[in-house]
Amino acid sequence: MIDYSLALRVTNPSEKDSAKRVFGNAQQREVLTLADFARHISQHGSIYDRSTIVGCITAVVDCLREELLNGNAVSLGELGKFYVTLSTEGVEDATEFNPNTHVHSVNVRWDKGSNFSNLKDDASFRLVSTRKEQAAAIKAEKEGLNQEMGTGGSSSGGSGSGDPGDVNP
Repeated sequence: MIDYSLALRVTNPSEKDSAKRVFGNAQQREVLTLADFARHISQHGSIYDRSTIVGCITAVVDCLREELLNGNAVSLGELGKFYVTLSTEGVEDATEFNPNTHVHSVNVRWDKGSNFSNLKDDASFRLVSTRKEQAAAIKAEKEGLNQEMGTGGSSSGGSGSGDPGDVNP
C-alpha cells in the first residue's frame, strides 16, 4: 500500500503566475536500514541469515562502485543497468579540456529493469495527511492530553522524538 498526500502547486515552477493544480505526493512510512532490509529478505524463505545477506549486499555495492570507476556499465538483470555520466564544464578548444579541471562530478545513473519500469499496475493507494498536517494533529493531541491531565504545558518540551509518527504524550 502506497500512502500519498495531496498538494496544491503551480503547473510551471518557472512562472509564478501559472495555473495551480492538485498533485499527489508519495509518503514513505519509513526508511529501512541495510540490516532491516537484509532481515526482511532472510524472512522470505532464504537459506541465508541476515548477516550473510548484509555481506552479499555490501560486496555488490563495493564491486559495483569498483566496476563503474573502471569505466564499465553493470547490468544486474531485472534490477537494471548502472553506469556513469559526467558533469563537465565546456571549453572552446578540445586541446584545452582537462578532466581534473573540467569534470565537476561523476554521477551514477540507473536504467531500471523491467520489474521497476512502472509499479502502478501492482500498486494500491491510500490517501493520508501531509507530514505538516500530521505533525499539527499530533501537537494538538498532546496539548489536549496535557490539558486533560491539568498540566497545561506545551508539548514542545516533552520527551517525544518530534517525529510525526510519535504519538506518545
